[in-house]
Amino acid sequence: MKIQQFLQKGQVENVGDVYLHTQLFAYRIAKHYNISLGEVYNMSDELFTQSLAWAMAVEEEQKKDAELQRTKASTSQEVVSLDYDFLNAEDF
Repeated sequence: MKIQQFLQKGQVENVGDVYLHTQLFAYRIAKHYNISLGEVYNMSDELFTQSLAWAMAVEEEQKKDAELQRTKASTSQEVVSLDYDFLNAEDF
């Protein structure tokens, strides 16, 4: 349950949180590249950092694209009916 508490806090407050944060980064890399956590933990520090940077950048772009698609979908589906009966009035 420490993981759930860490995720809810959203910030690093102590040494244990630093360890959990590192695990979270490792998980993100493993998920992004579809590799095992063991492979992630065997990476050099430089490769870990580079892989994390790319994974986070791609996730951010995917999030932006999803938001854009959601916005387009919600605005392009709107249908407005117009009443032109006022044009038939004699006073017009």
